[in-house]
Amino acid sequence: PKIANEYDVVVYGGTSAAITTAVQTKKMGKTVVVVSPDKHLGGLSSGGLGATDSGNRTVIGGLSREFYHRLWLHYQNDDAWTFQKMPRQNGIPGQGGRGIDNETKTMWVFEPSVAEKVFEDFVAEYKIPVFKNERLDREKGVVKEGASIRSITTLSGKKFVGKMFIDATYEG
Repeated sequence: PKIANEYDVVVYGGTSAAITTAVQTKKMGKTVVVVSPDKHLGGLSSGGLGATDSGNRTVIGGLSREFYHRLWLHYQNDDAWTFQKMPRQNGIPGQGGRGIDNETKTMWVFEPSVAEKVFEDFVAEYKIPVFKNERLDREKGVVKEGASIRSITTLSGKKFVGKMFIDATYEG
């Protein structure tokens, strides 16, 4: 099989966890690749779940907080509001609190396509290579040395070599 490249970390999955894992890995100065069996990035957040259940939102930080802030930034543009006018106050109801929170500059109710754009922006900004529609060859695509994975190969024949592998699929 053709080796796509060798990385410090190979992340398998296209979920929000996969993308935030890859971004954090890159922020730590490591090389990373996302190998996704999906054609869209972001998992449930970009696949139709556009309302976030949240309790105490003050405990949400890091890249998760950045995600909700970037959503808020998107919705600050009047052009983003195609079906209603932008509420000038915290007027969108949300589960566990307001859907838009102008005090904390976060958005908790959003369109899945906007969430996907935020994830795509993350990988573009951090120059993270992403291979979409690449499903793991479960029969002979995992090469191990002892208990450690050394490489994975997808059904299309792409081989990814890494020092660490993270399964960030829903099943992982």
